[in-house]
Amino acid sequence: MVISRGSPPAVPLRVTPQMRLSLLVWIFLLACSCGCSISEKFQQQLEVTATVSAARTAPEGTMTTGSGSTASQVDLDDQDLSESTLTLGTRIQIDHGPLRFLIDSIGASSDAVGFFSGSIAGADLPADNYRSEMELGSSRLLMAFPLSAAARGEDGILDARLLAGLDLSTIRIHFNSTTDPTVFAEFDELAPAPVLGIQSTVRIAPTWDLEGLFTFLPLAQITDYDAQCIDGSIRIGWDPDPDWNIFAGVRSHSIELSRVADGRPIDLDFSIEVIELGVEYQF
Repeated sequence: MVISRGSPPAVPLRVTPQMRLSLLVWIFLLACSCGCSISEKFQQQLEVTATVSAARTAPEGTMTTGSGSTASQVDLDDQDLSESTLTLGTRIQIDHGPLRFLIDSIGASSDAVGFFSGSIAGADLPADNYRSEMELGSSRLLMAFPLSAAARGEDGILDARLLAGLDLSTIRIHFNSTTDPTVFAEFDELAPAPVLGIQSTVRIAPTWDLEGLFTFLPLAQITDYDAQCIDGSIRIGWDPDPDWNIFAGVRSHSIELSRVADGRPIDLDFSIEVIELGVEYQF
């Protein structure tokens, strides 16, 4: 977490969700190739599926900061930061035999100008009009283990898999006074979450399928964070061609986080609601 106040902020190196996704891809490919050579047989068994979607995202939630005997709250709706925006969702799916690896990324961002007075993390902001920015995102690296016959390459209409991996939730809130640029505050957090889940795809017609993907795990039992992260999505897809799939779906990503910064307790409860329309291609 980075909290600044009292002098103009330096221009930091911003790590976008797309940059994090690229890094995860390279880490995964390095892990797959480390200690072995990729034979021609391995290459023939490897199947890569890329998904790109146009997503309408809407962030929601609040951040509450304790300040002395009182508490200040930033409500995204009250600050006009919950407006929906159009963004890009991505997923890379790699199948090698019965094993599957998933890498996906989604995010939401908004900005507004409005009145605020109170505390943000370790900074107390006087009553004024502030230009505010909010970014909330999720990048996941998951491994899927087969549970059903279809997932193992046998006959069946239900492909069910157990998921295990890492969810990287990013939260950034920045307030800057419109009358005095030296008055500002920023909260910037990266919450790594080990997660478990399930992915299931059922063939409901010869060219139609329904996919559900759900990940969760209370972080307080695994990491130093007193938090929980839950993500669920459902898609319906149409296969005009064996290599192509056109889909529409909805997704909800939520994170609740409690921690202490500069001696002040902070409670966050944020979510991204997503409606997406996209295309999937198998190489």
